[in-house]
Amino acid sequence: MLPIILCDDDHFTLQLLSELLERAIRQSKVEAKLVCLASTGQELLQFIRGGGSYLYFLDYDLGRDSLNGVDLVRQIYHTDPGGKIVFVTSHGEKGMDILRSGVRPFGFIEKCVDQNEMVREYIRYLKMAVPEQQNSAVGDAIELPIGIDETVRLPVSEILYVDSVKTVAHSICCHLTGQGVTARETIEHAQEQLEDQVIRCRCSVLVRDIAAAGQFSICDKIIFKTQ
Repeated sequence: MLPIILCDDDHFTLQLLSELLERAIRQSKVEAKLVCLASTGQELLQFIRGGGSYLYFLDYDLGRDSLNGVDLVRQIYHTDPGGKIVFVTSHGEKGMDILRSGVRPFGFIEKCVDQNEMVREYIRYLKMAVPEQQNSAVGDAIELPIGIDETVRLPVSEILYVDSVKTVAHSICCHLTGQGVTARETIEHAQEQLEDQVIRCRCSVLVRDIAAAGQFSICDKIIFKTQ
């Protein structure tokens, strides 16, 4: 089951979008459920403190909310590093600003008066999110230390590659869709935990084993996810 969170500061819009999203779930036949309707970033963050990983449909401009746009996404990734965030906004021009900030959302949907178009966009992202969600639900996870007495648990199926952090001793960065998670760990120990699911292509980089997963290709120092 794919759990979904919808957030918009306008109550009328929130209700309308929830109805369109429910239509999209029914039409797509995706096993998904709308589990939270939030009108503020704080309300959303309070909900996800209970744990779990979600597909988020967020308004970029949350009005007077103290947490907005990019700042909210960064807080979400801190709690839910595997979360998939789609911005649903009437400010299409904000897309480049979001990308320049370093935040890598799962996608964008522009609000429009054509409800059928909105439903089609929701369906597209539901179908994109389901395969990875299912894999992460049944796959193994790796637990890494990120601070004193603090760890993070990452689904192995969502890790794109792992490399050493050259500026910090004995640290690695696990790169997931949308962000990287830095941990106090060695590349050798990470390779032991990931076992045969990765290959070592350079002295400081681990990537998913192409033969085992069939999901990635390698070109020099750049890793591309195949379609």
